[in-house]
Amino acid sequence: MVVLVCLLATLFPLIGGGGRAQAATGDFIEVEAAPADGSIVLEGPRKQINIINQDIAGKNDFIALFSKSYTSSVTVPRYGVAVQVDAGNKVLKVVNPSINGAPPVWEPNPVELPVPEGGFVLLALDDSYANKGYKKYLATNFKIGDLIKLRKNGSVVPLADILPTNPSGPAFSLLVSNPSMYTTLEGTTTIQGSVKNYVYDQPLALNVGGAATAIAPDGSFTKQVSLGEGTNYIDVVLSKSGQQIDNKSVIAYWKTKTNPAPKEVLLWVDQSTNAKNLQTSESVLKLLTKAKEAGVTGVLFDVKGYEGFASYKKNDLTGRPYVSNMTGVNRAGANPDLDLLQEFITHGHALGLKIHAAMNVFAEGSMDENAVLDAHPSWEERVYRAEDKGAIVPIRQSAAPGKIVAFVNPANDEVRDYQLKSFEEVMKNYDVDGINLDRGRYDSDFADFSDESKAKFRLYLQARGKTLEKWPDDVYKLTYEANGQAKRVEGKYYTDWWAFRSSTIESFTKELRAIVDRYSAQKGKRILMSTYVGSWYETLYTNGINWASPDFRYDPRLNFPESRIYTDDYYKTGYIRNLDFIMIGSYQKTAAEVSKYVTLGNILTRNEIPMYASIALADIAEPALQREVFQASLKNSDGLMLFEYSLANFDIIKASLEDREYVKSYQLGFSKPGDGASFIEGDFVDVNRGEAIINVYTNDYGTNTNTGTYGVEISVDGTGKVVDTRNKRQAIDWVWTPIQLNNSPIPQGGFVISAMDKSGVKTRRQLIANTYSIGDEVRAAVLHGFRDYDGKTFDGKKLELKGSVDVLGYGKELNVLVNGKSAKLDKKTHRFSDKIKLQAGANPVKIEVFVDGRKTNEKTITITGTGKKNPNEPEDNEDE
Repeated sequence: MVVLVCLLATLFPLIGGGGRAQAATGDFIEVEAAPADGSIVLEGPRKQINIINQDIAGKNDFIALFSKSYTSSVTVPRYGVAVQVDAGNKVLKVVNPSINGAPPVWEPNPVELPVPEGGFVLLALDDSYANKGYKKYLATNFKIGDLIKLRKNGSVVPLADILPTNPSGPAFSLLVSNPSMYTTLEGTTTIQGSVKNYVYDQPLALNVGGAATAIAPDGSFTKQVSLGEGTNYIDVVLSKSGQQIDNKSVIAYWKTKTNPAPKEVLLWVDQSTNAKNLQTSESVLKLLTKAKEAGVTGVLFDVKGYEGFASYKKNDLTGRPYVSNMTGVNRAGANPDLDLLQEFITHGHALGLKIHAAMNVFAEGSMDENAVLDAHPSWEERVYRAEDKGAIVPIRQSAAPGKIVAFVNPANDEVRDYQLKSFEEVMKNYDVDGINLDRGRYDSDFADFSDESKAKFRLYLQARGKTLEKWPDDVYKLTYEANGQAKRVEGKYYTDWWAFRSSTIESFTKELRAIVDRYSAQKGKRILMSTYVGSWYETLYTNGINWASPDFRYDPRLNFPESRIYTDDYYKTGYIRNLDFIMIGSYQKTAAEVSKYVTLGNILTRNEIPMYASIALADIAEPALQREVFQASLKNSDGLMLFEYSLANFDIIKASLEDREYVKSYQLGFSKPGDGASFIEGDFVDVNRGEAIINVYTNDYGTNTNTGTYGVEISVDGTGKVVDTRNKRQAIDWVWTPIQLNNSPIPQGGFVISAMDKSGVKTRRQLIANTYSIGDEVRAAVLHGFRDYDGKTFDGKKLELKGSVDVLGYGKELNVLVNGKSAKLDKKTHRFSDKIKLQAGANPVKIEVFVDGRKTNEKTITITGTGKKNPNEPEDNEDE
């Protein structure tokens, strides 16, 4: 046992070194909590682990991790927060948790917390729960039953990979260089690695894929392994004197068939973000033309958003209200006279694009607005959540915080019929090329516990010779500790419940498949049926999603957190054979992680249907990363889905798809009021806004900026004056209530400056908010041409430098300085030139742009002179 007491650091000397946890020099170790909604996002909030298996006496402000190899139990101080985690990374207990976001009700005495076999305990200590964030992170983000992750240098790893070497443990261990899971297009793969602490004369034996493998004198090894089609589990086993001392597994998927190049690239166009901004037929055409030019081959248009409103007008089977009927502050304003789906089909087909109609299948409302749910209250999902103190209630009545989407019950016959008719009226009335299921699932593991679900689960069990006796206890029962923390006690039909829910979704896809086939026959064209799902299959059983092949079989080397789920009944619920293709949300943020989850998709689908990697553009906005992720995904899957249009920078997308470096050809800048000597550099002109970016939008972009909520926007009218500042005060004070919508109207003849940061970062938004106010004079300009010279080498003593300037919005007088003197300027075209003297070596050249006397841009470039004569250069004329 180790006794842990929270004392000031001055009372005891620090023991065990610094505060950063390192498995090896330079390694960065983090714990990642479960995401708030694992059906939508893969990653939860992360925080660094500062101490691993070390004495913490005298230390404060940290998160520490203790494994069984270090101590059998941890004494948690009264005002500490601790999390007990089992060998499968499931949270077993939280000491001093936050209940519904409130500060903990602190334990009256220290708590002795055992360290589980194969698991660990996390402990957080600091001297300010509200301000320091260590205790608050564990208290608010970890709940009993959560599945959490450990990361080393950004990658998800098992506990063993972060633990310091145990001096009393085995001296030898395996380091395998291959990714733990990957796809290959070849029939062989090479396994490489080394034996840590290898000593040449020791009686060690290495076996790779069932074959003896030599260890080189330096401890390294290489083995070529022949693969079978599909999934190959390759074990790497190290033994000493006949006793196994370490083993690793590599999973290689040999993909023997793939879509021929060029592969399909589908762009998702979300209803909630875009419907209100697509006001004209021309705006739809402009969107589709940009997408086509970037390399997109088809569009998934969101024809039913999660509030239940339609983006199509021919609704003769359901009467579903059109999107223009929405009244929410983020939603209102769609054109009631424009049939958006028809516009996408008309223009998309003319451009050679395929148009797929996507629906949020079992979502029928937000907490604020819905199209049909109020008229059908019995459809609303009934949830059994810890926050409701054991009651089963409709989702909108639940006390749980952070609710966004109101789901309906997939087991309700009226619900199913209505959703099937929604798909049918689209295929009946529109020439779509495909239909897509989004949110074709249960809300989460807490749904649905309605009377309808109870009755159907009873019948499901009866068909298997089982009897439902206690509801919902036979599935699970929520119990509560004295501090209000809930615990789930599994019932005897716990695993049957997951198979039942998955069978409910599978049967729905089968019914929809029959309707799709009927309309394909009637129309004489094949209408494709697809779905979007998360790539994190191992946890999606809680949503009733089994997107695997029925022939997939679980292997422990996949290391899923819940192996009990994979019963014969569960395998039968795999529904991919009801689809024509599937899109899996590869929303990881590195190429390595994307490749891992694409490989998992290949393993699960067994190459039975095409599988597209779905990419979140917001996570990979940096051009080099986007290119790397695109190419890795295209190599290992059958195509791409890009989510979503409002985040698309088509110039970067085009370069990424073409596997070439993206280089922005211009520099954007704007003047600062009252400061003629400096300017603010922006990022892009008339490009969809992502994160960590400052854009300018002109009338060429459209009528509005098509942006979301938490940005700062400065509107400048056709006379160059600021007329609107959205979220200025919110950004300066960093208090985001009340929030102002972005999506600013773009003034005629003017522009809008739009700034956004990553979540929690203030830099760009506060810069813009602090710089501009109503009535300020602002100018903006784009500088072109400097890349033809920057970093380049030229012969000769003089060089004629040429470029051009685009003045955005208002501006009467333009002046360009090159190394402090006015360049020659064509006042009509705004092209400029200047002859500069070249010295041998580096020549810095400063280009400055002034509009109406205000500095709007500046760029210093470096040109290298060789000192050699340029034969095409005329004789030097010093007076020139």
